Amino acid sequence: MKRVILTSQSNYSSQWNAFVLNHPHGQVFHLPAMVEVYENTPLYKPFACAVVGDDDEFLGVLVACVQREFKGFLGPFTSRSILMGCPLVKDNDATIGMQLLTFYEQHIAKEVIYSQVRNLYDMSWLRTSFEQLNYKYEEHLDILHDLTKSEDFIRQGISKNKRGNISKSLHKGVVFEEAFDYESFNIAVKQILETYKRIGLPAPSRHFFDNSFNILMPLGLLKLFVAKEDEHIIGSRMELSTGKHLYDWYAGADENYKNRYPNDFIPYHLLFWAKDNEYDLFDFGGAGKPNVPYGVRDHKLKFGGELVNYGRYEKVHKPLLMLIGRLGFYILKTLKR
Repeated sequence: MKRVILTSQSNYSSQWNAFVLNHPHGQVFHLPAMVEVYENTPLYKPFACAVVGDDDEFLGVLVACVQREFKGFLGPFTSRSILMGCPLVKDNDATIGMQLLTFYEQHIAKEVIYSQVRNLYDMSWLRTSFEQLNYKYEEHLDILHDLTKSEDFIRQGISKNKRGNISKSLHKGVVFEEAFDYESFNIAVKQILETYKRIGLPAPSRHFFDNSFNILMPLGLLKLFVAKEDEHIIGSRMELSTGKHLYDWYAGADENYKNRYPNDFIPYHLLFWAKDNEYDLFDFGGAGKPNVPYGVRDHKLKFGGELVNYGRYEKVHKPLLMLIGRLGFYILKTLKR
């Protein structure tokens, strides 16, 4: 008999891990370890549920992270729920997917202003269910690299300009390394937070990164790669590793070393590192909306890969609070200027 259950990182962990790691689209975002990261991060609250069959066999899992920008009175005006590639369901069974979404709605809808499902693979199999629950679909691009292709194929997909920048970096003595120590991680986090602040994008808190280091890295789920010149870290990139899939997560660079091209150097070497380490897929992350200019997408496409459009689903649960929240953010942004 199938039933829906609430889960946490401390229960059903063996069945949960096995289900995700054996699923062709399983990601770190679906694992109990990530739930533990959320649980230990201020202003984050995880929600996880699963459909189980006989002998507690996992048939589907849904993991969401409820996020707020502020504590206290202002918290409800900024509450949102982010679902990365969920639900994850055995054999893409739409009935099980609908069970998970319905259960999620019953427990979370009253807590958040809106929910956003960021598709990490083709989830068209569940589109009817999302529509029945009044989720709106919007197009959103991603870039995938098939690492089963030959090295020559991968190299030929990289633009002449990028390959030229790599040669300049190598000539200046820049080296590519995987880092494991907290000192390197600390530098990387500072670079990431500074980079996101400089380009005006929101970034997680320092607590979130430290929890990721303490929980995910010992399990091999989080990997850190750096570019160094004379032992100085000039650029860094965090990746999430699940089975044979590598997901590009966060990146930062030292602005004083722009002419060393760390944002070209690391992705270039990362592709070949991943292939050498028998990964099948490198997910280069979000590439914005179709037909909307986006510099990040232009940069990423110069490394080759396939542009895919898996899109996103979004539902506003509290329209009035959504309006008030947007107005509040606009006022805060104006005041900061």
